[in-house]
Order: sequence, then structure tokens, then C-alpha cells
Amino acid sequence: MKYLVSIAILVTGLSTTLLQAQTIKWEDSLSQATVYLHIDAEDFKEHPHRSSAAYDVIETPAEFHETILSITNKTLRKYTSDVLDRHVEKLYLYDQFDKGNDLMGVYRGKHGFLFAIPYLDNGQVDTLDLERVIHHEISHRLQMFEGKGFDLKSWKKNNTLKYGEIKSNNRDFAPDLYDKGFINKYAVMNKFEDFAAFAENIFINKPAFWNAIDSHTALRNKFEIICEYYESLDPIMNRDYFLEMNGVTFSP
Repeated sequence: MKYLVSIAILVTGLSTTLLQAQTIKWEDSLSQATVYLHIDAEDFKEHPHRSSAAYDVIETPAEFHETILSITNKTLRKYTSDVLDRHVEKLYLYDQFDKGNDLMGVYRGKHGFLFAIPYLDNGQVDTLDLERVIHHEISHRLQMFEGKGFDLKSWKKNNTLKYGEIKSNNRDFAPDLYDKGFINKYAVMNKFEDFAAFAENIFINKPAFWNAIDSHTALRNKFEIICEYYESLDPIMNRDYFLEMNGVTFSP
């Protein structure tokens, strides 16, 4: 999809840059990360998502750019600038990037994060799910490069199922798994998805998640452990940080 772009978007903390009238990118003032919504093939031929057979990029229509950028901006600001500086450099947000498969997000090392925009049945961007998947992939990057601060041994003590015992991509909340230590079936796949499935939710105000944490000991224990991990990344991101962010108060 190629088109000439003339667009002005005002989003706090972000500035717009156009390259060759076709590449669209925004520089995030907090983290210096670059957010791409459209890339002309001539500009970034060296990137695998533009030149490799693994991906077939379809850019998102311009009518959704402002919404997508606003959500990305909101999402990044739930991290401290120090964490973003260390871990988030490039984000690419497209309608599709993996030849029609259902991959929603992936971390590609030096090439950054790639995301497929989720849509609601009415054709609008699913803003909550977009935020969720960005948090999910960032958590993978954090665990990959600063995983030593994560107490995996204590974390796994709350699981009564072995990783791989359920193999499913279903990310819906699964109340029957709560007392087994898991938030959904996808989390049972392996230790990485267990962490990411939990991490994506502590940044988002979903009542079903917080009610589960409040009423199930295994999940409450995991919440305490994951808060300690984020606090090890930056002291600001402690337990109170996440509770206040989401307006959550646990029952006595």
C-alpha cells in the first residue's frame, strides 16, 4: 500500500517526521523510541520485515494513525524513561506483517518490535487489545535481557500444572486455572508466556484480572513476585505503582 501523506497529529510528547513523503514515523520524547506506521520500501530495505520472505507487510490505513499513535503513547508512558531507554528503541505497527497468520506481536532483536493492529467487529481499532499486546512483547524483552531479577523459583511454586500440559493460544481469562496459578491457557505453554500473560495485565485496568488477583492466593503470590521484579528494574515501578495506576485496592 503506497500513498502520499499530508497529516498533522497532536499527541503529547511525540513529534512527527515524514521521510520521502511516504515513510511515517514519530519520535517519542520520553524514551527517544521511534514508532513507525508506514515505511516506504526504498527507505528501509535492510529491515527483515520489509525484505524477508518471512513477512508481507500491509500498513494500517491513515484514518487510524492518530488512534494508534495515541494508544502507543499512553502505553509507553506506563514505564519509566530509564526502562524505555534500555529496552524500547523501535516499534512498527501494521495491519499485518506475517503473511496472513494470526501473529499479533513479536520482538525482533535489533530490528525492534512488530505489532499487528487488532480491530473490533465494528471496524475500529481495539485499543485495549493493542495496549495489551505491546505490554506483552515488551515484557518478553525485559525478561530476556534483565531476567536475573525475576524469582522464577518462587513463581513456579504457585503452579500446580507443568508447563506444556495445556497447549493453547487462547488468551481469554480462565477462572478454572486461577487456583492452579495461571491466568489463561496460553500462560501454561511455557515460563515465558506465563510471565508475559501476567505482566501484560498489571498495566491494564481489567476488573476480571484484579478480582482474580484479589481472591486467589496463587495469583496474589505471583502479583507480589512480579512487582518485585519490576521494582528491580526501576524502584519507581513497585507494588504501589501498579495498584495506583489501576485504582486497585485489595480486600482485607
